[in-house]
Amino acid sequence: MRVLVGGVGYRFLRDNAVGVILTDQLAAAATDRIEVEDLGYHPIGFIFNLQEREAYDRIVLVAGIARGREPGTVTTYRWDHELPSPKEIQNRVSEAVTGTVSLDNLLIITEAFGAFPEDVRVVEIEPADETWGEGFSPVVEAKLPELEEAVWSLTRP
Repeated sequence: MRVLVGGVGYRFLRDNAVGVILTDQLAAAATDRIEVEDLGYHPIGFIFNLQEREAYDRIVLVAGIARGREPGTVTTYRWDHELPSPKEIQNRVSEAVTGTVSLDNLLIITEAFGAFPEDVRVVEIEPADETWGEGFSPVVEAKLPELEEAVWSLTRP
């Protein structure tokens, strides 16, 4: 089974950087069947990159994203491949080409272009600090082992 683990986020937005910083750490443990990549760039570029590669059986995305949960909450789910209206998709594309990096944009735009495999998993952590800077809030820092285990567990068949 070929798996891509991708971290999404802005590198210098404290807890929102957790996806890309975690993939930096996970890359050392990558294998011939598990690739790890920083996806802190635009979804259209990601789609082109996927089209140039051998297909993946599963993609696992990890990000810090505010959804109104208790800070530090780790949530995993299987992407349902459901898309919003065409107008919403176009709005997401417009955001992405102007530099907005977002897990939701990546999911929606990549799905709209049909570039995902059937099996897409997501690991999210609710941020406590979304300000500019380096380092994580204490609550997110304490959850890094749980977050890493959640990612690795999703790379197994």
